[in-house]
Amino acid sequence: MEEFLQIITLILISSVKFAFGIPFVYMNERYDFTWLETNLYAILGGMLGVVIFMYFSEWLMFLWDKLRAYFFRKQSAYREPFAPPVADVDDPLEIHYEYIDSSEPPKRKVFTPRTRRIVRIWTRYGLIGLAALTPVFLSIPIGTFFITRLERNKRRILLYMFISIACWSVLLTTIFQFTHTQHVEELLK
Repeated sequence: MEEFLQIITLILISSVKFAFGIPFVYMNERYDFTWLETNLYAILGGMLGVVIFMYFSEWLMFLWDKLRAYFFRKQSAYREPFAPPVADVDDPLEIHYEYIDSSEPPKRKVFTPRTRRIVRIWTRYGLIGLAALTPVFLSIPIGTFFITRLERNKRRILLYMFISIACWSVLLTTIFQFTHTQHVEELLK
């Protein structure tokens, strides 16, 4: 039962924050996974996260658009179609109104420094570049969210994310296996 919980823990950590899953296994003495087991569970967790967040982000954006439309319509129903009047002090008194277009939603901030960086990576390197950076630098949920916004072919997303997650998993597991083995040898001396 304890081994099953360890496997589930590694899968869940890898599905959300892939870069923390493999180090977590090697920093915790209770985990005695082999190199192959660590890779398999980390890759399984990463791909589980990609699949869940790929479909969850679409549902979340759909829900956000519905809520935004609902509340915007409700807000615009109570809003006056004109701005408050401006009175000139000079004779004769004149009242000026400005028409407010209530059919457009309010402007929102679209680009932050992080999204600018992601768009820059997308324009330079495309899906390959964004998929390569997602597991370690962006995290699975954020990277998958942006990839699904920029690429519509889900098979390509799954293929490139699988390749990226597998490569990062092999690299990280090899590095931690090597450093962990050296650390244990130093302790035994």
